[in-house]
Amino acid sequence: MWRRLLLVASVPVLGLSPGRFQFFPTSYAQSSQWGSVRALVSRALGSDGAASVLVSSRDGTALQSLHYVPIVNQTLSWADGVSDPLEVSISFVRTAQVTQELQFYLDLHDSSSTIYMPFATATITIQPQNVYPGDISFSASTLTITIPSSWDPTVPYPINVPVQRLHGASGHIQVPYSILDLPNAASPSVDFAFVNPYPFQQVLDWGDQDSSVHTIPLVWLNQALYRQDMVFGLQLAAPTHNAVLDSPATIQITVVGPHNAVPAGIFQLLAPCFPLCQAQTYAATAGSAVRIYVQRQQGSVGAVSVAFLVTETNQRGTVTWADTDVVDKSFVVSIPAASPSLVLHVVLQTPTNLATINAQASATTITVTSSPPFLGGEVDFVQVTSTETLLRGSPIAADSRLLPEVATWDSGIGLPAPLVLTQPGTIPILIRRARGSVGAATVQLQSIDGTAIGGVDYVPINTQLSWADGQQGDVTVSLVVLAPPYAGLHPPRALTLVLSSSSATVHLGPAARLPVILQGTAQMPRVTATALDLTAKTLRLTFSTAVVAATANVAFVMLSNPSTKTRVSLTPASSTVVLPQLVPTQLWLTLGHADIVALEQTPGLVASTMVVSVAPGFVQYDVFQCQTTQLLDCAAPPFQALSPVAVAPFTSDAVAPTLVRFTYDQQYVTLRFSNVMDRASFVSVTAIRLCDSILVTRCVTLSRASTLVPRGNTPVDVIMGPPTTSILTPQDETLWTIWVSPADVAALAAAAIAQTPATSFVALPFTGLRDISGNGLQGPFVLQQASPDCSACPGATFLLAACTDTTDRVCSACTVCGADYFAISPCTPTHDTACTRCRQCHWNLYASQHCTPTQDRVCAPCTKCTNDQYEFSPCTTEANRVCLTCDSCVLNLAQQAACKFSVAFERRKRSPYGCPIVGTEWSSEEIRLQDAKSNTCGAGRCSCTGNGVGNANPNGFSFPDDPRCTGPSTYGVLL
Repeated sequence: MWRRLLLVASVPVLGLSPGRFQFFPTSYAQSSQWGSVRALVSRALGSDGAASVLVSSRDGTALQSLHYVPIVNQTLSWADGVSDPLEVSISFVRTAQVTQELQFYLDLHDSSSTIYMPFATATITIQPQNVYPGDISFSASTLTITIPSSWDPTVPYPINVPVQRLHGASGHIQVPYSILDLPNAASPSVDFAFVNPYPFQQVLDWGDQDSSVHTIPLVWLNQALYRQDMVFGLQLAAPTHNAVLDSPATIQITVVGPHNAVPAGIFQLLAPCFPLCQAQTYAATAGSAVRIYVQRQQGSVGAVSVAFLVTETNQRGTVTWADTDVVDKSFVVSIPAASPSLVLHVVLQTPTNLATINAQASATTITVTSSPPFLGGEVDFVQVTSTETLLRGSPIAADSRLLPEVATWDSGIGLPAPLVLTQPGTIPILIRRARGSVGAATVQLQSIDGTAIGGVDYVPINTQLSWADGQQGDVTVSLVVLAPPYAGLHPPRALTLVLSSSSATVHLGPAARLPVILQGTAQMPRVTATALDLTAKTLRLTFSTAVVAATANVAFVMLSNPSTKTRVSLTPASSTVVLPQLVPTQLWLTLGHADIVALEQTPGLVASTMVVSVAPGFVQYDVFQCQTTQLLDCAAPPFQALSPVAVAPFTSDAVAPTLVRFTYDQQYVTLRFSNVMDRASFVSVTAIRLCDSILVTRCVTLSRASTLVPRGNTPVDVIMGPPTTSILTPQDETLWTIWVSPADVAALAAAAIAQTPATSFVALPFTGLRDISGNGLQGPFVLQQASPDCSACPGATFLLAACTDTTDRVCSACTVCGADYFAISPCTPTHDTACTRCRQCHWNLYASQHCTPTQDRVCAPCTKCTNDQYEFSPCTTEANRVCLTCDSCVLNLAQQAACKFSVAFERRKRSPYGCPIVGTEWSSEEIRLQDAKSNTCGAGRCSCTGNGVGNANPNGFSFPDDPRCTGPSTYGVLL
């Protein structure tokens, strides 16, 4: 019956068109990496009635289950009136390695309608996946950049250098880039700069299937008007993920210059502007001197000179400039003392080397006035002015001719500003006779006590000063400031130096009184001498008075070199320690490894010109010899910061360096030396050999392809090329890292050398290598690879870093949880303590168990007082509420108010008290009655029966209606 129904269904009904089935399109191709393909089956030329067809796969060059997942008799069905195409999805086997095109087929069969046989089979092609990551190279080996003439020279010009990825785009790759060393190349950061300035940013990044051209962004900075063509180079390092660095891997970039002719310059005398302003004019008195400046404008090429001439005095000279020098130069014109009033003319002439003179400012005048008549002058306290200090220290010999004029136009005499002294010692005081020298002059100098006391704070002065007829200038008097016998918390002390004179030939000027303030000159210790011995690794500080060495904080010590502007602060936590004190006024510091490395590696620091500075609070001191009648004068204030003290003597490091450790990890060789090494002594990596024994019989010499990693850079694990400079490392020149080229790694592996610690020995040259102090390397010159320490961490420590083939394990002290924290998990040999915040007790809770470093805080509800209790102390987060009973006759008013609802307190107030002992006799009825009323708390009645019930229970809760209590009829007294 089923067969008859099927036959009937398969026969088309007259007038109906069920359609036909076919693949369209009949050919599909897809890469194996996409994993599947979808084929379309169409129902064409009719859609009457429900219809279905079966689809099965068939092998070709592709095999089922090996290259694709087969399908068998998959049914595709259409409803009546539906003719939309249906998809047949077939999956590829992802693990299959497809290296060439493979095909298989899909067939339509057993349909409920007609199958269009020309399109009854679909061909599926599996294409091989392109897994090649690609070749990386510059687009060209050269690049020429021309900056448009309209470009704003104040704006850096952008440059983008293209880098291409060819012949593959599989996977994510990165390519570092850096500057290529070229002779006479443009300077980085001066002529050009990377847009990404940090080394770790200088990497090009391609994603998977990304084959676009990437660019290295730069900016050109040097846009000088007379710039010629400038060249610089870039290079690509080895890419990651097996990508190949193709040629060209370097590029030479030429930035075309404007090629403008460069002038040698135009000379003019100092003028407000160029080139239209006239030269500045000058005025001076006879016997003085004038400095005149000459400018070089609009050019700096070549060494040039120009001559000057003073026409009236025939004074001549030449001013010169070196190549590229455009600094203003000067010369001094001397004016004779006997010169009358006149005008001197100064002109420029005879420029050299194609330089010219600006005619508008080529000459100037000096108006000379006669000297004023000489008088007896005046006498004042003076200080050496900054102008005089600069002139005396000037390297220009002609500046000394201006010194006589200093007293006239910068005499140093002014308002009597106080002289503040901050340390004991001998202070020179200058007294100057100026503005006249006619006749002999005599003045008296005296010191007047203020809050400072002569003989205690300073040595008193009372002396006479004299100048001969025609003599003027300075007389020096020494003020000796003492270290008084008290400490320094008192206010500053003051005195005054006063000049007086009865001579008619000289008068006193406005600065005839000099206030002196002594601030911090008491018994506070000061550094008086320092000595640095790098051989012994010690620093000695000598103080003026005794200090307590155990209180010294070496982090407050800084060594610096004023000439090179370099400095290093000591590090007490990890390096420098204080030695036990032998001399009370001396403090010895042993410099640790980190500080020695910092000192010797800081450029220009370690020299005989070093100075030592200390910060406030560096060390504590005692004042056991203090004597004073003031309350606070013997208190010791904090140690004050002092002026830098020169290091003398200075002893350089004379201990020869040695090789103390060597490791090799199949990619890098690390050499640890005892001293900071000088890289300039490292001639070539070919002087280093790796051997299989200490006999040095079988060795492999490193080739020039291996390189010493530059200081301040860390190697990057790139097997295809040398290390880059993308990550900074500590600058410790006791550790040298050598990148071993892949060819050298292969040669070592082929020779079975340095494959295990037992067969790893390094051999260094006997001569050549030296440390930063010039000491040659001392043996041993052959050293075996160090075995790492992999032992378990000791107690109270945990493993911070596990050991490797080349490094020891690193242990760290277990963390102790701080205040209000506890250990949620304790410290173990492999994990540190995990601390978390203790639970916080909030309102109406208190800590029944307090927080400790090992246990959490436990919170409990605060106790509530009952009606028969009052609150003695409130509940806090750290303590429970304390409740006391109201059953008491000693409550204060506040406590009674809190107990107003207490039944116990009411009973206490009404309970009987003061009952006499049975058999008590009184001398009078009055005394008996007073004893009966002796209860000051209650108002109850005493139960004083013969059996003593009341006495047996004197604190009982008895009320007046208690049967044990008697009424007033017995005693006749209302109690």
